[in-house]
Amino acid sequence: MTGSNSYRIRQGDTLSAIARRNNTSVDALARANNIQNPDRIQAGRTLVIPGASDGFEANAPRPMPRPANRPAETPQNGDSFEPGSAQGTVAQGVTPAGTAGVSGTQNGYRNIDLTAFRQGGTNSESAIVVGTSEGNRTPNGGFTASFGGHTDPGNARHNRGSFSYQGSGASSPSHADEIWNRELGRVTPQYQRAAERAGLDPNNALLASTFYDLHTQSPRAAQNFLNRELPRLAQDPRGVTPEALVDARVNAFRRDDGQISASGFNHDEQRLRADQTRRETALVRALDARGYRDGGGAGAVENVPIPRPRPENLTAGTTELPAEVPIPRPRPENLTAGATELPAEVPIPRPRPEHLTASNTTEGATPTDLNDTAEIAPAADRPAVQTATPWVSQYNAARVERAGDKACFRAAVVMAAGAGATVTGPNNRIQVATGDDPNGGVTVDAAAARRGREYIDGQLDAGRPVVVGVDHRSGRNSDNVDGITDHFVVITGRGTDEQGRTYYTFHDPATNHEQRGADTNPNNRFYVDQDTGNLYREGPTTGNVVQRHFEVSMVRPNA
Repeated sequence: MTGSNSYRIRQGDTLSAIARRNNTSVDALARANNIQNPDRIQAGRTLVIPGASDGFEANAPRPMPRPANRPAETPQNGDSFEPGSAQGTVAQGVTPAGTAGVSGTQNGYRNIDLTAFRQGGTNSESAIVVGTSEGNRTPNGGFTASFGGHTDPGNARHNRGSFSYQGSGASSPSHADEIWNRELGRVTPQYQRAAERAGLDPNNALLASTFYDLHTQSPRAAQNFLNRELPRLAQDPRGVTPEALVDARVNAFRRDDGQISASGFNHDEQRLRADQTRRETALVRALDARGYRDGGGAGAVENVPIPRPRPENLTAGTTELPAEVPIPRPRPENLTAGATELPAEVPIPRPRPEHLTASNTTEGATPTDLNDTAEIAPAADRPAVQTATPWVSQYNAARVERAGDKACFRAAVVMAAGAGATVTGPNNRIQVATGDDPNGGVTVDAAAARRGREYIDGQLDAGRPVVVGVDHRSGRNSDNVDGITDHFVVITGRGTDEQGRTYYTFHDPATNHEQRGADTNPNNRFYVDQDTGNLYREGPTTGNVVQRHFEVSMVRPNA
C-alpha cells in the first residue's frame, strides 16, 4: 500500500524502514540516490523512490496454463485433508498445542479460528502478523516508527496503522486497523470457499495469513491467488510451504500472457519475487514467534500456548523477542530449491513458551494519540542549565525494547543513556509521594521532595539528566513498585522564567510526535509547589497522558 516518486527523510528514519514501506530494497534506494553508506542518511534529504506502488494494473486474468517448469502432481501421501473436515476442530479457536488436531494442510502450522484471528483491532493477531510483513509491527506485538502514520510518497495519502491503511474514515492508526480487519472479514468467506474447492484447509495459519497479507498489498493479486493459484498450490509436490506460497504470490501478479504486471517493481519479476520473499519470510517469523507452528517431530516444543487477541499482546512487559526484529534482505535464490523449509540463511525463530508469558513488571499505562501531528512552536526561552539528552518515543521499536503503551520507563532509560547516565533500580529511588490524595494529586513527603530536587539539581549541574516517576490519575497503580507512579519522564534542564520561577524541562516519551514530547515544548516544564516543595506540571486530569497534570512521585537516581 505504497507509492512512487520521492520521499523526504524524517528524523529517526532508516533506509531499510523506508525501503520496506515502499516495497523496494535498500540496494535499489542506495543506487537510485547515490548513497555510499546505507547506514548513514540525513533527515530532510529527499529520496527518489525507484517505483513503489501496489502495481497491479491488469484486469483479473483468466486461469492460465501451468508454466512448463511446474508440471501437475498429485498431493503427497501425507496430505490426508478432506474438504470441510477441519471445521469442527477449530470451532473454539486455535487448535490447542499438544493435540492431534493439527492443520489438514500438513505444513507444520496449526488451524486458527479466522474470526478470532481478526478480533481485537490493533491487538489482533492479524494486525500483528500482517503488520510485521508491512514493516509497521514486530512479531512480539511491538510497533515500528511507521505505525503512527506517514505520507505516501506516490499519492500523498496518509498511511497509518498495522496494515498501512490509506483509505478514508480512519481517525487514528487503531481505528484504521479496525477498518481493515472488517475488510479482511468481508473477503474471508470467498477465501474459504476457494480454498475448500481446491482441497486446501482455509483455517491453516500460514495459508490464511498469506491470503490476508496479499489482499492487504494488492486486492487484485489476491483475487488471482484465489481463482488461479490455490488449485495449483493444492497440486504442488512441495505442499503449502513458504517457497510454494511465494511462487503462488508472484504468479498472482501475472497477466493472461504470463507476463508480470507490477508497475511498483517496474514489471520486473526478480524485484517482485524479492519483495514477495521478504513478505512471506516476515509472516513465517511472526507466526513462529507467536506459537502457530506445530513443531511436530523430534525435539518439538510441547504445549506452547497459542495467544488469543488481547490487549496484553501490546502492553505486557514480557521477556519476548527483541523489539527490533531485522528482516533479512530478500534474495530470489532463497526460493529456488525444492526444500520444504526456508533456507538456513533465513532464520526462523522457534516458538518458546516464555516469549508469550505476561508478567507484571511493566512501568505504567499511557493513553496517547499516535496520530498527533500538531505544529508546536518551541519555547522562546531556554534553560540556563541544559543537558544533551536525546528524545525517544516509547513507541519507537527501533530504540525501545517491547515498545508500546507500557514502555515509558524503558524509553526514559534509553534517553538517559544517550546523555551518559545509567538509571538505578527501584530499590534506590527517592520516594516523594506517599499516596494518592483523594482530592487529586498526591500526598507528599516534603523532606523527600527536597532531597529529590537537590539530587536533580546536582545531576543537572554535572550534565546528567534524571528520570522521575509522575502521578497523573487517581487510584492505585499496581504496575509500579510504589503503587502510585503512573508514568516516567526525563528531566533535562533547569531555568528561571520571566516571573522569576524556577522550572525544570523534561522529555516525555508518551507520543510519536517529537515536537510534543521533547523538552523544547513549552508545556513540558515542571514548577515547584510552594507548599510541598514538590515538582508539578499543570494540566487536565483526563485525555492524552502527554498533556495531563503531572506531580512527581519518585526520583530514580543515576549510578
